Amino acid sequence: MKPTRRQIVASFTGLTAAAVVGARPEGAQAQAAQDLTTDEAREIGREVFLWGMHPVALYHLRYNFAQNEQSPLNYGINRLNWNRTPLKALPRIATTPNATTLYGNAMLDLSKEPVVITTPDIRDHYWSLQFYDNYARWWHMIGSQFNAPGQVRRLLIGPNWSGEFPDGFVGEEIVKSGSDFAGILGRVALTDDTQEELAVVNSIQDGFTVMSLSDWIAAGRTDVRPDDVLETKADYPTYPGMETIVEPARLAGVDFLRWVGLVLADPTFTLQEDGHQEILALERFARLGLKRGMTFDPETLTPEIIAAISDGIEQGRADALAVAETGTGVMRNGWDFTSDLDYKDTNWRQRAYYGLIAVLAPVPSRSHIGTFCMTDSNGDRLTGAHRYTLTFDLQDMPPVTEFWEIPLYDNEGYFVDNPIDRYSLNSYMLERGKLQTEGGKLVIYIQTEEPEDPLQLQNWLPAPEGDFQFTARFYGPYSSLIDGRYNMPGIVRVE
Repeated sequence: MKPTRRQIVASFTGLTAAAVVGARPEGAQAQAAQDLTTDEAREIGREVFLWGMHPVALYHLRYNFAQNEQSPLNYGINRLNWNRTPLKALPRIATTPNATTLYGNAMLDLSKEPVVITTPDIRDHYWSLQFYDNYARWWHMIGSQFNAPGQVRRLLIGPNWSGEFPDGFVGEEIVKSGSDFAGILGRVALTDDTQEELAVVNSIQDGFTVMSLSDWIAAGRTDVRPDDVLETKADYPTYPGMETIVEPARLAGVDFLRWVGLVLADPTFTLQEDGHQEILALERFARLGLKRGMTFDPETLTPEIIAAISDGIEQGRADALAVAETGTGVMRNGWDFTSDLDYKDTNWRQRAYYGLIAVLAPVPSRSHIGTFCMTDSNGDRLTGAHRYTLTFDLQDMPPVTEFWEIPLYDNEGYFVDNPIDRYSLNSYMLERGKLQTEGGKLVIYIQTEEPEDPLQLQNWLPAPEGDFQFTARFYGPYSSLIDGRYNMPGIVRVE
């Protein structure tokens, strides 16, 4: 039986948060809210969700990486923080991560001055630094796929910055961001699961530099190890209690409006000056008290209007999640081949869907692509109540220049806690003989319980007791992966 929307994604419940502090909206704004009908409020609430879900997810990400003093991930602004060990199921940091690379993250503020990026000369490992904005648009990337061997350097400038460039930078190294907010997602591949390999990758990580231009000049224009860059505290709009929000995809009702209000109150979240659709939508949002530069105050809204807005938000959520039923790309054997080449940022429904299930997706096909899978070869929902196999022909493995990885996630896109701390299988394991093959086939065993057969255990991918999903990754994909022609094998239920 084909899964319903309710089966595909678990129901979401609102989280309680304290009221936003700040100036009350002016009288005209309060009057605009009073003039709303419930039907208008419901439709605007739906639109607010579709427009705001992904920006809210990114605001939450930056808050925890750069501002939340209670967050162990807090590393300040304009500073690169590397994971020194592979991600595990806990703590839950972000949806649909991979387990084959060590991640680096930096939250940049380009409103005051440029930021300098330098990298070491990396010859034998996959690596990349990829840059995104507040709309989850990937606007620049450097790395082993994109640059010839050798050191790489960049000077990042904001959309409104003007001034003298430091001597020594050539034109290709000076890159302008479309927003004052910019994020960096870094990756360095772990080609093995040994302590020796981890030490090599940690040494590579120490060779990156991310810091403000003035700090870089003060340091003598030299490379500075990430941990040695002085921490700069972020100071963006907040409200009391927001540090308790762990999963922004669960925000509902007034709580979701509060976070959209934070996005609009932050001047570094640069809006689209020529976005006609967005300009008209923001005029409608203002009727709810969501206005650029203004603190959102739910007390201007009546209980009836709040109920209608909350209903509209849930309609928007349902509309976004329905994308999963039709797929976002080419469907093959239950796998949804998703490419950014088919993605339109103006399609807010699609953007909200990714903000819910895979923040910062779709990934840039120039780097890699992801293929989603939630159903078996019969079209039934994947669940830990059954056992499955995924079988590859060794003569027809996914065609990539870098590596492939098949991670497994729970229903909400997080790694599944398991006794062997295994969250994915990858091509490095196959190349090093750590996966069992026989008869020209690679068979992956997907189930909750540990296989009794030691050969099956070698290829075991642990599943949760409930529903689960995949987002396979192909780094350096060839064209047959990008356009979905590659015959990705289906997941077969065996019990």
